[in-house]
Amino acid sequence: MSYTALIEINIISIIILLITLLQFRESVLRHLEERILGFTIIDTIIYIVLSTVTKMLHVIHVQNDLYGSNQKICVVYAVMYALSLISSLLLGQLWFSFIYLRVRKSVYSYKHLFPLFSTPSIIGIFICIGISIYGFTNDCHATSLQFRRLLPFLIGLNLLYIFATMVIGIQNAIAQKNSTNRKEALYLSIIAFIPSFACIIQYFTPNIPLTDPIFALTLLHVYVTLLKYRITSDPLTGINNKIRLIDYLQYITQHQDSSKRLFILLLEVDYFRAIVRKFGYEMSDRVIADLASFLKRQCREQRGFLARTGESQFSIIMECDEISEIEQFCQKLIRDCDRDSMQADMNSWKISFSLHYAEISNMSSSNISKIFAEAKKNCYKPETPEPKE
Repeated sequence: MSYTALIEINIISIIILLITLLQFRESVLRHLEERILGFTIIDTIIYIVLSTVTKMLHVIHVQNDLYGSNQKICVVYAVMYALSLISSLLLGQLWFSFIYLRVRKSVYSYKHLFPLFSTPSIIGIFICIGISIYGFTNDCHATSLQFRRLLPFLIGLNLLYIFATMVIGIQNAIAQKNSTNRKEALYLSIIAFIPSFACIIQYFTPNIPLTDPIFALTLLHVYVTLLKYRITSDPLTGINNKIRLIDYLQYITQHQDSSKRLFILLLEVDYFRAIVRKFGYEMSDRVIADLASFLKRQCREQRGFLARTGESQFSIIMECDEISEIEQFCQKLIRDCDRDSMQADMNSWKISFSLHYAEISNMSSSNISKIFAEAKKNCYKPETPEPKE
């Protein structure tokens, strides 16, 4: 294949990645895992540029037997080849870091284990540096042969990251009760095998440009998938949002167990505006996040569907045999909330909520406002008195 066609394909791949990176620029400033995904896109662009230059040097100076007349070109070839392999190794580590942070949600443990996570890529980097030094005193053909001999080992180091990613993703998927989160964990753990298999195929078919466009398209697909996830999830709490609630209602009403009754619970944080005024926005966000974690644990036991549907409002969808099960669940929510550790963060101010409910088995799932209005008619627990200053 001519290097002109190779350049054209890789320019298209770089344009795809740049468009993705530009669309992603706002979100990569917030969460560490999203910043790492942004670095992964940047590293992929660097890899494509370096691999393109390396292949061009190989075509011009190795295949045309010109390497003997210009040793400087051979040195440049060795350095560029080494840098392209180093960037590919960093891709594996960056992808693993992204999945680890997204699944484990622990920046502290990631920083603590970072030296261990970096070991395979560091080994590969030193190997690449050694071969590039070898290229200083040998021609391009001999240097290329050394790289080819060690390429399976370097691919194996990347696959080590991919397998570790798969293990973490599957472990998280098994622990998830929410089907959406489970599918996302499985997807993220498996999708990286596509560019990995492309690297293996590329090893046996070096003249066909596979890795660069596949890397670009895979990252684009990952970005679109994460964008879809962000659209249907609340950024502060990580739970479902109102859009996802409407989708779930449409699904559950069509697949409802005929022997069950479908209920909705509405929880509203008491005097949330007063909490904002007294403690500030940072503490009010923490209250919402802590309450979401508490409700998530409660819903996991009852197989309830939890969503944040307002600034200080949460909704829970549950299938029950009788309304008495809803009453028991409400009692448990109130009792466990009083005992939960989140109460210690507010000193004398007690976190509480009002509770409303409605049976929605025979209601239209598309009219969410009507469902909320119906729930507001049935108050299980009103607001608690506002704490005194």
